Amino acid sequence: MHLPLWLINDIQAQCTWYTVTVTDSDSSDEVTWQLIDDNGVQWLNGGAPYDEDVCLPDGCYTLVMYDLAGNGWEDEDWIIEDWIGEFDFDTNLSNGFQGYDTLDLGDNGCVDNPPGGGGGCSPGTDEYTFTVTPGTDPLDISWEFTVGGSVIDQGIAPYSGTLCLSDGCYFISLFDNEADGWEGATYTLADELGTTIATGTLTGGSTEDQLVNIGGQDCTGVDPDGGGTSGEGCGTQQPTSDCSIAPCICDPYTFNISASGWGSINDIPGPGSVSNPSYGSSNNAPWGGSDWGCLLAGELNSSWMMFTVATDGVLAFTFGANGTQYGYYDWAMWPYSETACDNIANNTLPPARCTWNAVSYGGTGLASTIPPGGNAGNYGPPLNVLAGEQYIICLSNWSYVNASVVLDFTGTADIDCNLILPIELLDLEATQLGTQVAVDWHTLTETNNDYFLVQRSIDLVNWMNIATVDGAGTSTNVIKYQTLDKSPKRGWNYYRLKQYDFNGTYAISDKVSAFVELKPLLNVYPNPATDQCIVKYQNNGNAQLQILDNSGKVVFHREGSELFPLNLDVGQLANGVYFIHVLDAQSSSQQKLIIQRD
Repeated sequence: MHLPLWLINDIQAQCTWYTVTVTDSDSSDEVTWQLIDDNGVQWLNGGAPYDEDVCLPDGCYTLVMYDLAGNGWEDEDWIIEDWIGEFDFDTNLSNGFQGYDTLDLGDNGCVDNPPGGGGGCSPGTDEYTFTVTPGTDPLDISWEFTVGGSVIDQGIAPYSGTLCLSDGCYFISLFDNEADGWEGATYTLADELGTTIATGTLTGGSTEDQLVNIGGQDCTGVDPDGGGTSGEGCGTQQPTSDCSIAPCICDPYTFNISASGWGSINDIPGPGSVSNPSYGSSNNAPWGGSDWGCLLAGELNSSWMMFTVATDGVLAFTFGANGTQYGYYDWAMWPYSETACDNIANNTLPPARCTWNAVSYGGTGLASTIPPGGNAGNYGPPLNVLAGEQYIICLSNWSYVNASVVLDFTGTADIDCNLILPIELLDLEATQLGTQVAVDWHTLTETNNDYFLVQRSIDLVNWMNIATVDGAGTSTNVIKYQTLDKSPKRGWNYYRLKQYDFNGTYAISDKVSAFVELKPLLNVYPNPATDQCIVKYQNNGNAQLQILDNSGKVVFHREGSELFPLNLDVGQLANGVYFIHVLDAQSSSQQKLIIQRD
């Protein structure tokens, strides 16, 4: 039977309160970590600085630590202390891009196992090794491993780490700062047996998205920025185990559930949070009804799906009604937008409705009148909705059953079963014009196209709006658009379009880039050098300077303000090719340094 709330509370009462702290430093933006138990459940994750109280059951945990720069945690420490002063554990990443440590909470005799070897991968996923070789220009190289537009991992070259992946369609985005390809560097994805699943390189240019198909999935038309197969109607795809690639669904919608795990990303925060609330007793939910809470077991064998409301009305639906429910079908539903998945995972988006099932039969969902054979503890009240609104649902297969489930919408609000492409984009280009960048694009057709937001990024993570351009509404003619970025950043600038319909929904285009070379930031001379060289850098605020050898190993590091001009003693370096890399808050620059002695 499903765990009653008193038992859930009793389990929570058996945990111990700890304070987890990660110290702060100038390099804290490079630090991330996650705490995973020996069942593969992620309990905590974050960066630096960090300071939170958490109640953890006794058990064996793996702390996985990452550093984006690949030189370990410089002045950051990960600390956990219990509230009664009997347990104190302090660790950090001594070097490299990734490492781990084992925590034994409650003297369980834990074995020191790396993630993956000791249950670090969740059910439904397998461990893969991802490596990137340095090539001849490692400082120019960066990459992202994504699914549905969400970044699973990212880094530079060289790199070696592990990924927990389910079957699906993934993309490896390859970037090169000098737009001349990876120059001998390659990536390889291998399974636990060492079999190569995918390998490749960037042969030229500045960026390329390469598809990786795991498990023989149908990846036709899948886009790097997310979403399902383009151009198909809603309801043609099965649900996914990751929020970011949830397909659109129709009415009725039949799908299969199994013990599939939570996919590649654990999207659901713990119970009692903003995005996954617990109510403590019946009738405490903000919408009324008899809900105890939402997904009190977390994201368990999840099925993600999203839908669009076609007409104003009352939204009601059932999962597994009329005697077809074969286990506990807990579910939660949130308003959907481009950022909904991130907002759920970051614990900032409350659900619109949810139900932690009271019984394992009679169906579950939203209903004003409980269906025959149903139980009120499985149903919440209907929701008034407007045309154009979108929602996303996560159904949790708490019972680990294999079954076919029917989602039937029964209210007065209709569901939109058509996936209409708002525009057909012929091309999108970004070109430097003096100190500005021209962004040009053409559309072949437009349907209810209200306007475009032109966005720029220098890190492919944070995007800012630089222009708004009116659309043509509905058109079947080729239309040319252009806008100017009058204040691009030095170096690589990335651009994309965010296209809005009249009903407020939007879509995001692929990315293009332009390299803006205003005047050099970094100068190193003499070059080649023997024992001394001078480094000049135009920005003399807070900055980091690294010297890397040809394998990507950091052989010199210094940071602070007022570093430049810097007289470098390179007499200790052997003959060869090195790379000087300077990073500040605005940009980064790199230059080859050749040490040559007779």
